[in-house]
Amino acid sequence: MPQKTQLDIKKTFESQKDLVVKTIVPNLMKTLDLDTYSIGKGVIYEMIHQWYCHKRNNLWIKNKSENDIKKETEQKHQNSRRLE
Repeated sequence: MPQKTQLDIKKTFESQKDLVVKTIVPNLMKTLDLDTYSIGKGVIYEMIHQWYCHKRNNLWIKNKSENDIKKETEQKHQNSRRLE
């Protein structure tokens, strides 16, 4: 796919919704064999949305500072100790 028709992880999904609905989903529908894979546009849209959220979340975690990671780890440890 050309760069202009790809999702940008640094932008929100909502700001790129037109790109998904008008370009990416129709291209996937053409590519897929709909006789073999009876799948609707809504399912494809949801799969793209879930993939995008996963990628954006990974980018967010990757860009955290060491201090934030340490605080989060300590908080998780304290929370797990409370459950025991």
